[in-house]
Parts: sequence; structure tokens; C-alpha cells
Amino acid sequence: MRKILLFTVLMAFFAFGPGLATTINVPGDYPSIQLGIDAAVDGDTVLVASGTYNEELFIINKDIVLGSHYLVTGDTSFIFTTIIYADSLMPVIVVDNVSGNVAAITGFTIQNGNGDSGGGIYITGNSDLIINSNYICFNIAIQGGGIFCGDSSSPSIVDNDIVNNYADEGGGIYCELNSNPLIANNTIGNNDAQFLGGGICCYECGPTIMNNSIAGNQVGPAYSTGGGIHCQFSEARIQYNEIRNNSCNHTGGGINLQNADVFIDRNIITDNWSSSAGGGIYCNGCAPTITGNLILWNITDYFGGALCLGYSDPVIINNTIFENVATEVGGIYCYYSSPEIVNTILWADTATVDFEIYAGENSYPVVRYCDIEGGYPGTGNIDIDPYFRHPAGEDLHLSALACGQVLDSPCIDAGDPNITDIYLSCDWGLGTYVSDMGAYGGGEGGIDSCVYAVGDANNSGDFNGLDITYGVAFFKGGPPPPYQCECTPGNIWYVSGDANGSCNYNGLDITYAVAYLKGGPDLIPCPDCPPAN
Repeated sequence: MRKILLFTVLMAFFAFGPGLATTINVPGDYPSIQLGIDAAVDGDTVLVASGTYNEELFIINKDIVLGSHYLVTGDTSFIFTTIIYADSLMPVIVVDNVSGNVAAITGFTIQNGNGDSGGGIYITGNSDLIINSNYICFNIAIQGGGIFCGDSSSPSIVDNDIVNNYADEGGGIYCELNSNPLIANNTIGNNDAQFLGGGICCYECGPTIMNNSIAGNQVGPAYSTGGGIHCQFSEARIQYNEIRNNSCNHTGGGINLQNADVFIDRNIITDNWSSSAGGGIYCNGCAPTITGNLILWNITDYFGGALCLGYSDPVIINNTIFENVATEVGGIYCYYSSPEIVNTILWADTATVDFEIYAGENSYPVVRYCDIEGGYPGTGNIDIDPYFRHPAGEDLHLSALACGQVLDSPCIDAGDPNITDIYLSCDWGLGTYVSDMGAYGGGEGGIDSCVYAVGDANNSGDFNGLDITYGVAFFKGGPPPPYQCECTPGNIWYVSGDANGSCNYNGLDITYAVAYLKGGPDLIPCPDCPPAN
């Protein structure tokens, strides 16, 4: 069956794509990668054999695929044996005005770059290529040690290892100037920055940061913010990531927000450290939506082990905040801030002063239907041990007799009665459809259905030919679509890829999407899981 679907996908792709595409082999046809790129035209593939190539590459105004033999074999060993190694003070790869139906960089080790912007890869000029399955390491820049993205570019940065890079800002990735990258399914780890964003730094842009491991990054030793992620003057979506063991020498060990409009949903934010405030999250001048997160075991030396809010009015719904540590306020510290906190558990956070919530100067938190150790005034609030299933093992689901535990958590069905659990299962809502407190209750991310664009396989925010390219690559063994949704209990699937309304994602969706782009019928969402947006 898979071979039949793959054949259908490939036939659709060739019907849609350029009819005279050529594969240029390096070093078979040309002795260097750059000469192969220079010879390529739109639609061509430059296929690079294993080896170390000491050169800096320029891909300008070309819709081409640059790939190692990983591209045609799926053998990941080619990623580590096909090395592009910069030998001067330049980024390893410069990408300028590259967009279209096939543009991609796939399957390389990219290392030793050194540039003002983008040590590994520099992306500019409204480029929207795919960068996937690369090992991007040991690069240095002022901005974007691993990758720099700017000038209204919207690349899909998917399924890469971006590790051991260094920059002043954005040790792993830096994006700015109205760029809207998709950053999904990557390992972004052990990167260093001097000032902002050890893992990722966003400035005046709109990234989607989804399904990544962002771990072991650090900022400092100077006055520094955002060990894992720093977002400033940006609109960002941060979902389904594991943000772990990052550190900084000022604010926001996990995430630092400065005048940013951010949606923070269903992340695990744990074991991060900051020297001043916000071990997990720090917000200044923001009104983010923070929903469905596990925020645990973060530490700051001073204010707000889990969250520190300054001049910020976030909406905080259905989070579990557990065992964070600070000198003042282990849970949520508020200064000139009035958050709305609903259906959230704050438990076992420790500090010298005010364990869970502190309302400082000109701060007026509205707290309701929460379980808060030590209590807090507000409608529906309780102060009872929530009885997690196995907190030492990071399992903070609520205990339930129906799921094999010895008792029912008091947080089951104790949430805001105007919010419902989107479904009932041992992995989500328990009891009745009245919302539970904590990260596994209520609507998914505070939204009662999945948020996606029909046919948007690469999760860029809309559907176009790049989604067909992405789907073809997936069915050939490439990275999966970055967005998944559990429409019904136990049925987690790539809902945004479904173009023909079949409630499945397969090669027939590629065929249908190609027909649509050629003037055929409109795309059809799964009727059982329509998009919320």
C-alpha cells in the first residue's frame, strides 16, 4: 500500500513540478558544490557525494534542491559524512531570494562558519526554502550562530540538529525584520549567546516554534536574557516544545518576553535557571496567552521561580506549576501586572517569601478555579493536594480511580464550569466534561478544536506549492508534518495535511492539492476536525 501511495505522490509531484529537472552530481559532474549550484536552474537538484568540502556557498535567485545522498537514500549516515566546512570569515551558506516549489537544503553537516549574521546559514531576500535534516554545529556569528533569518523570509527549519553554535544574540537561531520562519522538530541544544537567546532569539518577526527540544543553551556571562528563547517586539507561537535545562545571567531562564505578543501552549518548561527573575518565564510589557504548560523545577536566585511578570497582563489557563524555587515567590511574581489565572495548579513551589503568588505594587491578579498551596482569594479556588500520578517521574496527570490509581484528585471537574474538557480519557479530561484544573484539562491550549490551515503540511500558516513539496518528501521518508492534533481521544494525526476531507493524510491528498492549484475544486477539511481559525 505504501508503494502505491508513494507512486501516486511522485506522479502528482512531477505533474506539478518542472518537467525538465536535472540532477547535477558533485563531484561527478562538477568538482565543487558552488560550480554545481552555478550550473543549476530552477527545479534542478544538486546532489553531493560524501566528503569534506571547504567552501562557502551562495544560492541566489534559484529554486533548487541542495542535498547529500541522504536525500535519495534516507540513510542518516550521509548527514555526518557530507560536510560543508567554511574556511574563511563567512557564513557556510548564503541564501538570497530563494523561493518556489522545490527549494531545499537537506542532509549536510554545516560547520565552522563565521559571519556577522548567520554563521551556518544566512537567509535573506524573502526566501522561503526548506532546511531539513542537517547537523549545524560549531558556527559563530554576531546574530544567529547556527541560522540567521531576516528580510521577510519564511523558511521551514525542520528536523535539524542545531548544536554547539555561538553568537552575541541567538546562539542557535536568530530571526528578525518581518521574517516568519517555521522552526519545528529540531534539536536546538548546547548553544551559547552573549546577550540574548541562547537557543533562539526573535526580534520584530513572527516565528512558529513547535515540537522542538530546546535544551542546554545558555546566555552570559554578561547581563543576558532568554536562556532558551528570547522574543522581543515579535508575534510568536511557541507550542509543544521541551524547554529544559537552559540558563541565563538575568531574566527568563526558559523564555524571556519583551513587548511581545506570544502564544505559549502545551510546552514542558523545566529545570531552567536565571540569576535574577523568571526561572521558567519572564514577561515585561507583554500580554501573552499561557495555556496547558507544565512549568516545573525551574530556579531563579530572586523573583518568580516559575514566572515573573513586570508591566504584563497575561492570560494563564490550565497550567501545572510545580516545585519551582526562588528567593521571593516560587510560583508567580507580579509587579505592575494583573494576570488572569484560571484552572491552574500551583503546588509545592518554594521561596523564602510568598510561595505561590505575590501581587506587588499596582498588581491585581484575578485568580479563579485554581488549586493553590496555602490558598488564594477568588471564586472556586481550593487548597488541597492535587495528587499527581507520579511527580518524581514528571507525570503530572491527575490521579484517578478510573485510570488505575488509588484515589481521585480533587482537581477533577473542579475547574471553571464555563470551560469544558474537549474530551475524556486518562491522558486528558477526567470525570465529566466540566473542566479539570491543571495542564491536562480544559480546551486544548484554551481552544476547543484544532488550529490549522487546510492542506498546510509544513505549518507555514497557509497552503501553497511548498506544502506539496513537503508532503512528497515526507512520503519518501523525510520529516513529518510539524503539526499534529488529537481531534478525538487516541487519534493524533497530521490533520493539516488532509486536503480532500478524508480525515487521513496520504498520497491522495497530494493529488487533490495539485489539482486544486491547477484550478480544481477547493480544499476540504476533515469534517470531524474542522479548523478553529
